[in-house]
Amino acid sequence: MPSKKKNLSSTPQPVISAPEESLPHDREKFMTLGEHLEELRSVLIRSILVFTVFFVVALYFGEELHKIVIKPYKNILGESATFYQIKLMAPFMVYLRTGFMVSILITFPFALAFLWGFVSPALEPRTARLGKALIAFSTILFWLGVWLCWAQAFESFLKIFLVTVRPLDIETRLPIDEYYDVFFNMHLIFGLSFQLPVIMVLLAAVGILKLSFLLKHWREAFIGIAFAAAVLSPGPDVISMLMLFVPLLVLFGISLVLIAIIERK
Repeated sequence: MPSKKKNLSSTPQPVISAPEESLPHDREKFMTLGEHLEELRSVLIRSILVFTVFFVVALYFGEELHKIVIKPYKNILGESATFYQIKLMAPFMVYLRTGFMVSILITFPFALAFLWGFVSPALEPRTARLGKALIAFSTILFWLGVWLCWAQAFESFLKIFLVTVRPLDIETRLPIDEYYDVFFNMHLIFGLSFQLPVIMVLLAAVGILKLSFLLKHWREAFIGIAFAAAVLSPGPDVISMLMLFVPLLVLFGISLVLIAIIERK
């Protein structure tokens, strides 16, 4: 008598799928080290391309940018104030330096965005959202530092050394190279120094930096900020140091408030 028992091996078995959250949603979990390096290379290439575009545009408007850059100098010494040339290639280098530094300042936020696009796929959604907010916050702070230097610090710095402490029998005319060096170095230093809250908030968000630790060691932080201002300030005098120290101290206080909000949440 033939058996009525079904052959279980011929019966289609249900397919048990893995939970959706356990499946990788992006290719980052499958990328090799070489692929990561290749993607990082593309980030660098995009940043260089953005820089090149702004550099070409800056060179085209070199004369107009030069008039903007020397405006603080003219405000202090009058519209008839001039520079003098030391090196043969100085005028040509002025345009190159202007284009280079302006392109660096403008490309900085784009480079941050490209770099975050490289990092964010490997992070949790909450951390990725925090990173986008930090990129925006970092860009705002960077340009706030550049604006503060342009609107207040740089012209005050020139006034101190070209007018206040200048002997009466000295004619004031700066080498164009020196003026450009001081101008761009000072604006770049202010822009980068204003990234202090971003760094502190980022360290607090990942649990490395605690508010209790900062409050306990506020004296050491005060000394560290003063040392950084002394090293990064464009001049060797106390006044130029204070121009950077006071904003950094204010930003440190803002960072404490932001870290307290993060820890409360």
